[in-house]
Amino acid sequence: MRLFGLVLIVLTLTLGLACADRPREATWQGKLATVDGITVVSNPKAPLYGPGALELKEDLSIGEAGGANEYTFARAWYLAVNEGGDIFVMDQGDTCVKVFSKNGTYLRSIGRKGQGPGELQNPNSLHLTKDGRLIFEDFIRGLNVFGQDGTFREFLPATAFVDILVTPDGRIVARVNTIEGDRPGKEIRVFDSVLHQQAAFPFFPDEPRDPQVVKPFAGRFCWALTAGDDLAVSYEGGYEIDILSLNGRLHRRIRKEFDPVKISQEEIDGVKQRLRGRRADIPPAHPAIQGILADDEGRLYVKTYERTEDGKSLYYDVFDRDGRCLAKLPIPLTIQPQVWKSGKMYSLEEDAEGFQRVKRYRLVWNINR
Repeated sequence: MRLFGLVLIVLTLTLGLACADRPREATWQGKLATVDGITVVSNPKAPLYGPGALELKEDLSIGEAGGANEYTFARAWYLAVNEGGDIFVMDQGDTCVKVFSKNGTYLRSIGRKGQGPGELQNPNSLHLTKDGRLIFEDFIRGLNVFGQDGTFREFLPATAFVDILVTPDGRIVARVNTIEGDRPGKEIRVFDSVLHQQAAFPFFPDEPRDPQVVKPFAGRFCWALTAGDDLAVSYEGGYEIDILSLNGRLHRRIRKEFDPVKISQEEIDGVKQRLRGRRADIPPAHPAIQGILADDEGRLYVKTYERTEDGKSLYYDVFDRDGRCLAKLPIPLTIQPQVWKSGKMYSLEEDAEGFQRVKRYRLVWNINR
């Protein structure tokens, strides 16, 4: 009996030490509230997981200095990735899309410069659908629709679009110039695959402009389509992201506490050199957000102005589909994230000599869930 008691004490101490060494499960410190039927998610400054919780590991690079034309980019501008992992690179300089396999092998080029059917004038973005379509946004004329095999299908004239997003099922979500009353602004409109309008919401008035005054550090309009075909939109200087359904209903608002990043004297001097006699309206700090991207699992990746201590990387705040801030991910200034898909990030990068590459990274979570 005495021996049994001794064994029990040893087991208890061992288990206690093991539990002490095991990382405790992180607890989100934010708040949830419902205001006028809208779920408001308020995040503290610190994310759920600490530094190093998420990192990127490079696993593919496309682009060869001095290589064949198929593997060089005159001016790579936009990326898209299909369900099979093929990579579509909009090369504005060559006025075409170069397609590569998931292993980085060149497959084909789609499109060419011109004004005829299937030809491109000023391609601005490209989008893929699950049924195999490739949609070019031609900023001057409208939308060119191809099969992902390169076959031209149709041209859809649409000159009023400022920019577009495309849902996996092929609906077009566009920002459009419009006027409400006597005030110009922008409106989001949703169209089916042949540009029949389905919804319109909300109106974003343009600020009155003085042609002699520039506002180089004003808050910008940022948006992304989420995995559930919702729209994430931010358009003010603060840290607030609205999640809207594609019929325009606002159902979630994500907020986060943040420390404003002061605008440096170097940035101010750079702006003044480009003013050409105009006056600059310069606030004391940057807005909170400078870009939003979303992945196929419902996460948001929010580009901020906060830099690492060495000044070489910007922090991206990573939110789960419920709006909780999970991690802060530092990404070097030389990397331009374009697509987050299937646990990977695809980017455009440029070296000191101006040579461009397309790269792919694995997302590695260093946490115990």
